[in-house]
Amino acid sequence: MATGGKIIGEYTKGKVDKLMTADAADSSRSQRIRHFLENMDAAILEANCEVIGRELPNLDRDSFLRMAVRVAELRADYIRAGLKMSESRHPDSSTVTDLARLRAAYEEMLAVYEAAERVIERGYAKLG
Repeated sequence: MATGGKIIGEYTKGKVDKLMTADAADSSRSQRIRHFLENMDAAILEANCEVIGRELPNLDRDSFLRMAVRVAELRADYIRAGLKMSESRHPDSSTVTDLARLRAAYEEMLAVYEAAERVIERGYAKLG
């Protein structure tokens, strides 16, 4: 009989119940963690579908396209201002401030578009 291995598990007087080696216990633990995470993923999906469906009932093809067009327009505004600013080596502070404002607007709208895209990719929104 081999010795030296540590046995862990539950013991009930009169019978042995679920005696496991450390490796078997780790496998069981991993399986429980995997099962827990799968259940959480399903619950999170359900919660997102419920909240997004309730809070954003008008997220559809038209609103998504409108958002994409707005991102393109803001990107064009930002680049146009940058091109204009590049005409002067030392732009005045109001030009720099305006460029920063345009960049912030573009980046924020892009972030919103990407968030909406993720909602659609994950199936949180019901699209017609």
